[in-house]
Amino acid sequence: MDSLDDVRRRIEVALKLDAGGFIFFGAEAEAAGRLAEEILAAAAGPVWLAADLERGAGQHLRGLTTFPPPGALAHHPEAEEAVRVAARSTAQEARALGLNLALAPVLDLDVEARNPIVGTRSFGSDPARVAELAMAWIASCQAEGVAACAKHFPGHGRTTADSHAELPVVHASREILQADLAPFRAVAADVACVMSAHVAYPALGADGPATLEPAILEGLLRSDMGFEGLVLTDALNMSGVREQTGAETPEVAALHAGCDLLLYPPDLARAVTAVEQAADASKVVAARLSESLARVGRIVTRFPSDDRSNGSMPDDLAEKAAAISSACVATVGGGVPGWLDPERPVRVATIWDDREEPARVPFGLLFREMLKTAGWDVLPPGPADPGVPIIVLVASTPQAWKGTSDLTLTARAALEGILAGEHVYPVLFGHPRLLQGLGHPGLCAWATEPGMEPAAAWQLDALARRGAN
Repeated sequence: MDSLDDVRRRIEVALKLDAGGFIFFGAEAEAAGRLAEEILAAAAGPVWLAADLERGAGQHLRGLTTFPPPGALAHHPEAEEAVRVAARSTAQEARALGLNLALAPVLDLDVEARNPIVGTRSFGSDPARVAELAMAWIASCQAEGVAACAKHFPGHGRTTADSHAELPVVHASREILQADLAPFRAVAADVACVMSAHVAYPALGADGPATLEPAILEGLLRSDMGFEGLVLTDALNMSGVREQTGAETPEVAALHAGCDLLLYPPDLARAVTAVEQAADASKVVAARLSESLARVGRIVTRFPSDDRSNGSMPDDLAEKAAAISSACVATVGGGVPGWLDPERPVRVATIWDDREEPARVPFGLLFREMLKTAGWDVLPPGPADPGVPIIVLVASTPQAWKGTSDLTLTARAALEGILAGEHVYPVLFGHPRLLQGLGHPGLCAWATEPGMEPAAAWQLDALARRGAN
């Protein structure tokens, strides 16, 4: 983890190179706010301050509010309203720190069970439903003065590989891909920004990643769909784009293809030099650069990062987020078994199957504490006791570089070993189809955001007491 001084030095270098914006990863909210102020004071003009905010401002800005992922929100009894609350609150908290670009929502369809990177990040498999909820998210976010970014065009949902590690190729026909394009088509007139996918689509006339293909960005997105907003690349440090260009650098190729903003080049100085040299050598590249600069300048003025006065955060935001999280937790494969009794002792076991370690508190701690608050006798960690039920918490979510949508072999073996016991109930923090694949009833809590553990415990308590009565 870089120190704050190291970050400040990199910011200073980037500003001297006239960087158009900055992206925040895993920062304390207070520190992020200070850095945003410093950037805005030092920048020569308007800049984009962005973060991946698919699951609330707290996803990458610790101390702020987190929400369930889009897949969970889509299962909320009042899904559209839950999406609007999540988007509005996310934008309000981001705006209060000076951020003006939310890299969300995901418009990819959840249509491929083997997809290692989409899953719960998607609003679902139905293009019309995804479009409806995406529109609600975008409108609510942008009404609070924060630009939304629809991703990953023209659709990452059918991939079986992770573009962080390699170039995925989608072999679906152009006819089938119309479903993937439908949500983007629906939001094209309203969303401020679209993120390109480092994915190849031969049926759309593109053998290379969409980020580098004019047929996809200029032809399909701009000419066919009439999109007039910004095109932002997915991160340019990813292998899905880094290893695919010939004579041109990925940065120049992306600009040439129709991208306006180049996200996270691994070497900023080299990227700037490559773009300047290409513009000097080619009138076509120079024209594209001028076009992009004009577009960026026009749109960033709609979302000024130095105006933190837009909107006010509700006093009951934490309560709203907790209520939404709880309503998204659902049983899979049947109800809570009768032997899971709030009046009897239980043990809570945990299996962490994600690549990244939990950044806030040990996995399972918030679940245990909430159960205790609800009156359960939660025994301390230890060996299984005959007759004492086990609640096993399993974390398995879509993550970069993880390489699989399924449980890893180690986690699956551990889980199946525990499930072989007499009284075991799984609570999954991941996609419900993982529970369905186990053929075992359980509770789905969707994600490992801090709010999901208390939500799962609260819902389990309510269901168990309802069953006991």
